[in-house]
Amino acid sequence: MNNSDLKNTAEDLIDTFLKAGKIAKEISHRGVKITIKTDKSPVTDGDLAVDKILRNEIKNVTPNIPIVSEETVDLNLKVKKEDKNFWLVDPIDGTREYINKKDEYTLNAALIIDFKPAIGLIYAPAKNRLFFSYGKNFAFEITNGKKLILNCKKINKNKVIGLENSGNTPIEV
Repeated sequence: MNNSDLKNTAEDLIDTFLKAGKIAKEISHRGVKITIKTDKSPVTDGDLAVDKILRNEIKNVTPNIPIVSEETVDLNLKVKKEDKNFWLVDPIDGTREYINKKDEYTLNAALIIDFKPAIGLIYAPAKNRLFFSYGKNFAFEITNGKKLILNCKKINKNKVIGLENSGNTPIEV
């Protein structure tokens, strides 16, 4: 996939993330139903609803790329060791925070191409902040419907310096 394909794929999923986040918030407000997984971690009906929405649309947008999702790992056995390209999904990261109605949970997906991240989407519905990136050095934030370009410059192996949106003031991240 070239940068144009990556851009289109990432942008095609933004509305899906916003929709899934709205559903996650609605389920949280009415009260979640909790099940304990075999690894003893909780999963909610919100996790499963978001997982279904994200997986369905990702499959629609990229039908030939397998999906590995935390909540439906048993359904993902189609992914083979030799698959170099796949989607990695964590429908709700921070399930315990989600259960406790805190705002510190996110919806997440990454497209891995040749074992390297090519697209990333992270949405914090309770904070109405969506971050996405594609290709090399293309990163954005959408907050309350406003899209901001995120400029990051790596200065060495141990530090990353972010530039405020004005592009003038470096801040250590």
